[in-house]
Amino acid sequence: MRRCRVLAISLIAGLILAGCGNRTEMNELGITTATGFDGHKGNWTVTYQVITPSAIGSGGASGGGGSQAAIHTFSTQGKTIREAVAASSLENPRRLYFAHTNTVFIGKQAAEDGIAEIIDNYYRNPDARQTVKVFIADGEARTYLKKLIPPEKFPGQALAKILQKNKQMSSVYPSVSIHELALKISSDSGAAGVPEISIKGGGDSEKLESMDIFNQTTPASKLSLSRLSIFSKDKKVASLNQKESKALSWLTNQVDTTTLSNEGEHADLSAYLIRKAKVKVTPVKGPQRYTLKVNAKVIGELVETTTDEAISTPQGMNRLQQQAEEVIEAQIREGWEDVQKLKIDLLGIANKIHRKYPQDWRQLKGKWPDEMANMDIDINVKVNIRRPGLFQNSFSKLLETEQ
Repeated sequence: MRRCRVLAISLIAGLILAGCGNRTEMNELGITTATGFDGHKGNWTVTYQVITPSAIGSGGASGGGGSQAAIHTFSTQGKTIREAVAASSLENPRRLYFAHTNTVFIGKQAAEDGIAEIIDNYYRNPDARQTVKVFIADGEARTYLKKLIPPEKFPGQALAKILQKNKQMSSVYPSVSIHELALKISSDSGAAGVPEISIKGGGDSEKLESMDIFNQTTPASKLSLSRLSIFSKDKKVASLNQKESKALSWLTNQVDTTTLSNEGEHADLSAYLIRKAKVKVTPVKGPQRYTLKVNAKVIGELVETTTDEAISTPQGMNRLQQQAEEVIEAQIREGWEDVQKLKIDLLGIANKIHRKYPQDWRQLKGKWPDEMANMDIDINVKVNIRRPGLFQNSFSKLLETEQ
């Protein structure tokens, strides 16, 4: 019996030790925080933003007090994306590890030529996450991956945070993952909007590649969200500016928190902080064509005003709410007009018609862009200002009463 026990223990120990043979140590991995894609079918350049191991324990993910960069970048080429990734072993001593990748950059030319191969790569490889956030670069992706973003040490993480803060504070640009992008461009609507990043400022952008940038209080150049790249299927076909993108955010129910400004009849200005917005977009079947019905329920606060309205009275508050409703309605209408001009279904209307009226969709499918361009829109906005602030009237009006 004792012999059996010893034999069993030996076998278990042998299995455990054998199982450790294929384990990859952390110091053998090259942890990437961002990846970039340039090129097209048959000629791909993949760029990697890899964490410098010694930077992980030198002050966290923010601040740039050290003399060593927290990341280094390099690029490889290949006929396919995976061939390019495999080529990294020729010049990098560590096996690339993509599970901590925060962002994906797609170069402008690659986006215009088609991103189907990039998405295919992400779904076929278990070491790549489909939840990474996507950016379109205004130029080559590899150029942008070299740039630092003070005060953060890891640019890939910094850009993911910028998207998050934009969603929380202004809702101008949507946050889109590889998976969300794949779902949208493969749906009946076949369209998606992806944030575009560019270099802002007239300074020498190459200075963003040096650690010296952390010693400047105001860098002359910086990376900034600038436009919304519009995709029809897997190709980028157009761009929307900041104002147009925000208008589209209303129609796609992607406004979380944002600030609206309005100029009144007497040149008075008011600003509203939108705390909550729910926008429902429904295609309604008519006798001849569909109409887009938009219902928006918005809750906000009055955060600044120079109005002469008596805010403390129901009439004054109703007037301010009406002004906010007019601003939102105008933005929604402008966003719809932009979509109709492009003839690209960024709202997913086709998906809704297909689900509710499958027989109609079979007839509309072949002529959908033109059908959508002729649709009417019916907008209903209801704003509820729950908190007017500490002053019952504007401070400007209080000064007038004191004179």
